[in-house]
Amino acid sequence: MNGVKKLIGLGLLAGFFNVCVYASFDQREDVLQWLDEADSLGFTKAEVVNYLAQTTAKPSIVPILRNAPERKLLWSGYQQRLVTSSRIKRGIEFAAEHTDQLNLMAKTTGVDGAIIAAIAGIESNYGANMGQHLTLRVLVTLSFDYPRRSQFFQRQLAEFFRLCFSQGLDPMLVKGSAAGAVGMGQFIPTSYRDFAVDGDGDERIDLFHSKADNIASIANYLARHNWRKGAPWLLVVDTEVDPLWVSKKAKRQGVELAEWQRRGVSMPGSYDPEAEFNLYAFSTEKDREYRLAGANFYAITRYNHSLWYSRAVVEIAQGIAQGMAQGTAQP
Repeated sequence: MNGVKKLIGLGLLAGFFNVCVYASFDQREDVLQWLDEADSLGFTKAEVVNYLAQTTAKPSIVPILRNAPERKLLWSGYQQRLVTSSRIKRGIEFAAEHTDQLNLMAKTTGVDGAIIAAIAGIESNYGANMGQHLTLRVLVTLSFDYPRRSQFFQRQLAEFFRLCFSQGLDPMLVKGSAAGAVGMGQFIPTSYRDFAVDGDGDERIDLFHSKADNIASIANYLARHNWRKGAPWLLVVDTEVDPLWVSKKAKRQGVELAEWQRRGVSMPGSYDPEAEFNLYAFSTEKDREYRLAGANFYAITRYNHSLWYSRAVVEIAQGIAQGMAQGTAQP
């Protein structure tokens, strides 16, 4: 009986803490302090408080971020999940439908159309699934109930209010991903502010409805992160390598290709010997796979820092480009 009483007491105590943690956001001291310290959010303070009063926490969001597939899966498992024939097929159709826009982006930014399409494919299934989570609810939860990245998400929350105000959006209705990203390209609010551009010439940036704006914005994002026209995306390494040469995280600066060749690393094709590359390892159920990656792969990792994600983009893009070459003109 004493054990039961203890369990009941612990349960009530846990419930009490849950109520405290997930109390109405407009009444929490940490939220009100953030609001007092925030620069202009577009909406008045009273309006923001009203939106917060209508918002409840969504604690189920945190495990989604913690258990992202690139954190849990081997590369081979991640590849099997993302680099599918159906995604490539839809990518070829998407590229054919938007050939003119993709060609324009390739000409003006240097970013390959197949890469743009591949990112759209992974992020939102080419615009078919741009997220069903209420963005305000997600961002408020991650801002104040996810301490590890609270400062980052508080910046996103502030920018989200500014975005909604400037575009005449109701913050209570906007939907996106479990990380607060929106649109076909899944831009977080600060990326929307810094990299989104008008792609259809209507003098308005709208990543919620305009595919042209999304295509142009993805291209602009990569271009602003130093995409190099005509440079290779990823090079297959055919020889044994020293594990000490492997970079565990994406790096901007690398080793000249000529030096890799002096080390005995060989790869198919001929490339600029002065171009810099880093060596990355990709885990499988058997042996590791090694790839050399340069500036363009690094640009993709600025979109999503995961090496797994960036290689998936490349492999989907390769499939799209091959399909377009076999059918209509490659974007």
